[in-house]
Parts: sequence; C-alpha cells; structure tokens
Amino acid sequence: MDTTIQSLFATREQQTPQVLLGDLINTTKIGIEVEVENITVAAPIKGWRCIGDGSLRDNGVEYVFKGPVGGLSATRRLDSLCETLSAMPDIRFSHRTSVHVHVDVRDMTWHELIKYVTLYAMIEPYLFAVCGKERDEGIYSLSLYRGKDQVSKLSAIARLGPDALRSERYWSKYSSVNLLSVPQFGSLEFRGHEGTADRSRLINWVNHLLKLKEYATSDSNKLTDLPKVLSNHGPMFMLREILGDDLINSNISSATSVLQEVYEGVSIAEDLLYDMRFRSASESIRQTNNGFNQLEKIRDKICVD
Repeated sequence: MDTTIQSLFATREQQTPQVLLGDLINTTKIGIEVEVENITVAAPIKGWRCIGDGSLRDNGVEYVFKGPVGGLSATRRLDSLCETLSAMPDIRFSHRTSVHVHVDVRDMTWHELIKYVTLYAMIEPYLFAVCGKERDEGIYSLSLYRGKDQVSKLSAIARLGPDALRSERYWSKYSSVNLLSVPQFGSLEFRGHEGTADRSRLINWVNHLLKLKEYATSDSNKLTDLPKVLSNHGPMFMLREILGDDLINSNISSATSVLQEVYEGVSIAEDLLYDMRFRSASESIRQTNNGFNQLEKIRDKICVD
C-alpha cells in the first residue's frame, strides 16, 4: 500500500519543512504537550498554548505547541518553555504529569507506519528506561510488551488496514503509542515520557522518536533482519543498529539496565511480524540456542501466547 497517510485520511497537506535542524536529528514536524502541576499563574510562552487539565492537581495545566513545527523552530520553542518554567520554583512534576510527543507521519505509507510501530514495540523496554520507568506501568501510557490485549489489537490493525483506525474499537488513546491520532491529526502520539521541563531530556526523547521514523522509512532497513541481529550479536548491538552510536552512548545506563527486557519487546514483535507475513524472520531467532532459550524463558513470564 503506497498511498501516504495524508492521502488515506485526508489530513491537512504538509507545508515546506524547517531547513535548520537545531539540536534535532531531522526536520520532521512534531507537536509537544507538557503537563505541569502547582501553577499559581500560568505564564504565557511564545509558541505554546496553555490549557487547563482536570486530571492534574493544584491548578495543573498543559502547555501545547501552537501547531506542529520541526528542527530549529521546535528547539526554540523548547528553549522558551524550559526557560520560563525554570524561573517558576514552585511548579511540580508528579507521577500524574507526562510529556506527549506527536510525530508527523503524513508523508509515510501505511506499511511504513506499521513498520514504525512494530519497531517501537521491539525496543519499548529501552524507550521506557529513557523516558521514565514509572510510566512503564501507568494506566495512561499502556505498554505494548506487557499486554496481550494491546498486541492482539495492533495485530488486527496491521491486518485490517487504515479503516481500523477510524474508530476506537481497535485501539485505546491511553496506549504508550496512540494510533488514533493518525487519522485525526496525521501524527503518531507517544505518551510514555514522564513530566519534565528539562531541555536536554526533551531533545533526547524527541531524537529517539525521529530516529525510529528514519529507520522505518529507509528501504534498506528491514525489520526481518533485527531478530537475527539480536540472536547473533545481542540486544546492545541491536539497539545501536536501530538508533546509532550517538544516542546509545548518551543513554548507555538506560540501555544496560534493560538488556534482558529487550528480548520481551522482540518477542512481542514476533507476533506482529507474523501478521505482516514475515514468518520466516520470526522463526529465524529460534535457530540459535541463545535466542531460543531467552525467548522461551520470556514467554513463560508474560501474557503472550
């Protein structure tokens, strides 16, 4: 299916992208929502809208990008946000607050979108380690690798095609990756990051998501190769293969803390790869003793058949 997401869902056409990168790895447009509590007076911030949020306490609000932007324009907005919030010492980021990032997928095909989500599922344990482990078990950012229901619904979406996203029957917006935003906004929403106004953490998280999109849209990168990479070279090598040395080196403690859990993510992706008719790849990881032993051990612990 070669039709773009923009054409499939008749979303607004993309405009000319920002040329300058800033600290981001590419100029894909993004939208960011940052939740914060204990706001006495909500200061106006250039490039952001401030919206009240009833799920937060003590006058909690959500700062939201005024429309999607990319590259240097996005980093300048983050600069303004972080500078303003840093000057407000009483604000609070509790377990109720989070950061949501929308990544523009209007230029992707349906196949690339499913590839993007499957790739995310493969390394989701690592991604939660990067963005705050407490979000891993949150009810507003349901992880894929911990839930059989999430996986079966994602498999159904991959099998049924774009029409499956036109209602909430097959997906919940409270998943760590929200597909329901695709037909509505032409973006994929990632809900896994804990609340923060730390500029370096926000840039780091966005660059992870942009790197995943780059990998998913490259014809030379095949998901079917990744289980083999995991079996032959281990999870750290696979993470570097997907995200590159720069991101992994900057997040090495997060990577080393979840190496065994990465097998769980790939186990989940096996089911998705199968539904995408990549059965030969899902079987390849079982052809080495290490991969077989690890995956069978994981399947005994999690609720995936």
